[in-house]
Amino acid sequence: MGIDTLQDFRDVTIIAFTIAGTLLFLVAVIVTVVVGLSATAALQAARRLLREGVTPMVDNVRGTVTFISDTAVSPIIRAYGFYAGVRRGVGVLGGLTQRGGDKGSQKGKKR
Repeated sequence: MGIDTLQDFRDVTIIAFTIAGTLLFLVAVIVTVVVGLSATAALQAARRLLREGVTPMVDNVRGTVTFISDTAVSPIIRAYGFYAGVRRGVGVLGGLTQRGGDKGSQKGKKR
């Protein structure tokens, strides 16, 4: 029992390539599963590192920003608001006195 004819050689070649293709397909499936599990584990490790390392830092920065806002920025805003209110009040009062003095004159108007 051997490979005597071209048809026997063709049959053996088809069987060999089928077995090799099946084995390569199984290896590809196994490699894909392993790579997928590794990627999932890497993502979980990265999330854990972010949760443990970055979250406390963000909370610390948030606290610092709140402190600076309460102690430095808010008083400046209040002082500037007071200044703007006084300035506007003086402007309104100054405008009233100018209007009162112009009532009698018809400057710029035709008679």
